[in-house]
Parts: sequence; C-alpha cells; structure tokens
Amino acid sequence: MADPKSPVRADHRFIKKLVSSVLGGKVEIRPEECDQASRIFSTLGGSWERIFKGSTSDIHILKDVLKTMKKEGKLTDTPNWGVGKKKGT
Repeated sequence: MADPKSPVRADHRFIKKLVSSVLGGKVEIRPEECDQASRIFSTLGGSWERIFKGSTSDIHILKDVLKTMKKEGKLTDTPNWGVGKKKGT
C-alpha cells in the first residue's frame, strides 16, 4: 500500500499540496481520493502535462474538482480532536 504521508506519484503530490493550500488542513486526502480527483480532472479536459508546464487554467479546473469533492463529502475530513469540548467535562 502506498504511504499517504509521502506519495510517490507526482499527481498525488501535487493534489496533496493543492488540497493543503486550498482547503487549509480541513482534509486528510487518501490515495484513492487522489485517483478519483485525477480521473475527474482528466474527464473535464484537464491535462497533467499542462499543469506541470504551469497552466493556470488547468490548476483552476483541479481546484474546482477538489472544492466540489469536499462539498459533496467525497474527501476525508481531518479529525477534530477535542474541538467543541469544554475543559473539565
């Protein structure tokens, strides 16, 4: 199984970095979610080659894919340990 902390694939590394910048630590993305995001991105006409050459329009497509996946609950939320609990309870 691939280590989600240090992805081997370049697309997974890019998605992980984009998720942390766009969704600000609210998501702990898993390899299968990266695969799904990559497939949706390609289906919408996005190109990894163009992204790695610096295409801002393709980066916007991928950002929209990730935001939509988060909105639809298709990305794993980061656990909120102790959030909302009062001290002493």
